[in-house]
Amino acid sequence: MIVFIDSGVLGILTNPNKLGEAYDCEQWLYTLLSHGVHVCSSDICDFEVRRSLVLASQKKTELNSIQNLDELREIIDFLPITSALLKQAASLWAAARSQGIPTADDKSLDVDIIISGHWQILKEDFPGRYIVIATTNVKHLSRFTEAKVWRDIKF
Repeated sequence: MIVFIDSGVLGILTNPNKLGEAYDCEQWLYTLLSHGVHVCSSDICDFEVRRSLVLASQKKTELNSIQNLDELREIIDFLPITSALLKQAASLWAAARSQGIPTADDKSLDVDIIISGHWQILKEDFPGRYIVIATTNVKHLSRFTEAKVWRDIKF
């Protein structure tokens, strides 16, 4: 099993207040890892979360969220943004548009499509393995990938 963590779940995991959902999500992650599940994310998800954390840290100095994100990078793999990935995502984006399935504004960088490209490449690289995206919102991702709310992914 390979679990790809999207930006929403990454944001929960970086929360410095390990209570409620943040605590549950961290326990979920460690349970997956303890069972040998390969957990990964993307550099684009890091960027999406980190930019918000940097902005928040400029307003409030006592945030450990950036450090938490850095520590997550030591625990799980972050897949790079490569030319092959961007080509895959561009093809997926064009196919979706030609079928009348917009996933984001035409001018925006469509992170969900890039994540979907990662998922497709993982499927090609690891045939027969169950690969799922852990998210907080399955709407766009489930059109192109196997995506579930993180709480619903069990080992």
